[in-house]
Amino acid sequence: MDQKDKFQVRPPLKRGEMDPERWRRTRIGMWAWLCQRISALAVIVLLGLHLILTYRPLLQFLLLVAVVFHAVLGLRVILLDFGVVNIRYQKALLGGLGLLGLVMMVIIWVSIY
Repeated sequence: MDQKDKFQVRPPLKRGEMDPERWRRTRIGMWAWLCQRISALAVIVLLGLHLILTYRPLLQFLLLVAVVFHAVLGLRVILLDFGVVNIRYQKALLGGLGLLGLVMMVIIWVSIY
């Protein structure tokens, strides 16, 4: 089986071409990549605010959410890169890791407060 038969490859947009529906066809891996980059920026900003405004529960909660979210997406990348999980199951992997992250976040938050 040829590589092109396995995956559908979208043709790149040409200069000046618009496709308003293209984001709906974007695969889950691209959204995960984008969200991890955004969460990295959120961690940096929230960590800076945390150092300036110490002991603010809302700020600490937002920092915890951003760190756990970033860690979950990082674990996804590690598991996929090392071949522990097949790429076909990345939606289930994201769901399972998201649930694990939520449980860990609740455990950490309850132990702090």
